[in-house]
Amino acid sequence: MFSNTAAEKDFRVVCLGGSAGSLEAYKVILRHVPADTGMAFVIASHRNFDKASLLLQILARVTTMPVVEVEEGMSLEPNRVYLMPPSVEMTVKNNEFALQPLRKPRGWPMTISIFMLSLAEACGQRAIAVILSGMGHDGIAALKAIKAAGGMTFAQSNAAYDDMPRHAVETGHVDFILSPEEIASTLLELNASPARGGGGET
Repeated sequence: MFSNTAAEKDFRVVCLGGSAGSLEAYKVILRHVPADTGMAFVIASHRNFDKASLLLQILARVTTMPVVEVEEGMSLEPNRVYLMPPSVEMTVKNNEFALQPLRKPRGWPMTISIFMLSLAEACGQRAIAVILSGMGHDGIAALKAIKAAGGMTFAQSNAAYDDMPRHAVETGHVDFILSPEEIASTLLELNASPARGGGGET
């Protein structure tokens, strides 16, 4: 299904960005994708989970992919699930994660946007941004960059807290508005073809 050569340089990276109400969506998406898709999944949360280790344990029960909390310099590899640590700003470059202490600007931190912007630059057409349930508008600022790089964008259609998905759709830079189950199946369909950029109609 997936060659080692492709794994080295052509795998898609799916960033699942969420906040309040997103845990169930993470679980559903990971439960509905096999462990050998050749994609990497990154969980980027707008607000820190009180118990990051508990989140890791919860997600490890719904997927057979390794689930790991990101550390400085960790390599981004396919067929793995990566969790953004609490209280950091996370980026990726040259297939390696970088972490720095969370800055404290006025208002809520934009941790999802920061990571997705780096993902657009690092992965180009291999980048996939998924905006899930959450309050506020974190992640929204990166959607234009993901699209400009040739990547794909999703927003959750049935979110418990619809601020983030709704603001995402309002940008005009969302390819698909789907439930978590539909997001998973569409990711698998997309992954059956080479990552060549472009996308569906908004």
